[in-house]
Amino acid sequence: MRPGTSWVPTDGRPSPAVLVMARAPRRGEVRRALEPLIGADACAALQSLLIARTVAWALDVAGGAVHVAHDPPDAAGELRPVVGDEVALFPQNGDGIAMRLADAASRVFARHAGPLLIVWPDVPRLRRSHAEAALGDLGAGCDVVLGPAVDGGLYLIGIARPLPRLFALPEQAWRSPDVMTVGFAAAREAGLEIGILRVERALHRPADARAALADPLVPDAVAQLLRRGP
Repeated sequence: MRPGTSWVPTDGRPSPAVLVMARAPRRGEVRRALEPLIGADACAALQSLLIARTVAWALDVAGGAVHVAHDPPDAAGELRPVVGDEVALFPQNGDGIAMRLADAASRVFARHAGPLLIVWPDVPRLRRSHAEAALGDLGAGCDVVLGPAVDGGLYLIGIARPLPRLFALPEQAWRSPDVMTVGFAAAREAGLEIGILRVERALHRPADARAALADPLVPDAVAQLLRRGP
């Protein structure tokens, strides 16, 4: 399927929207834990590449229903060449992760009634199967689907409808080094039915970079940046 065409699920479920939570690829402000390994310039280039790849995945999954919420708020001019002209681009608003997610998700739901996949551009190889699994769980009755990262964070959240209870979870649940465990417990306390995707390795730390270089399926462009010296 070419980018920009909407994927219609074969079981009759509505087509999804995708929200990408992206930090602008500014030198010295992104992937800082990788700077000793590959240098600040390569970290910025890696951030730009991961955003572009995530948006390409989103366009394949959701066609014209792709939205990018950016941080800092003045980064639209920097990000537009990276994400292209087919996506809606707007700043992240609010204090803390939960408020920013709640605001961005509400903006998307104001334009799109269907299920929403929220992703962070941290996984080097998102696949169609990630979307299929998340949407399948939502279609089966889950309130929320979580994609856990190896380091304890999340790379994807899927929701079928506006879900204030999820974003009302305490800020520490989102900032915990093991957000998956804390968030899972808190979400269960809120009475939410949860689906879990396969664990993926996000590119946050030098150990993640070394693991990615050992993976023959990691895209060549990502591997080339990870081989750069500081």
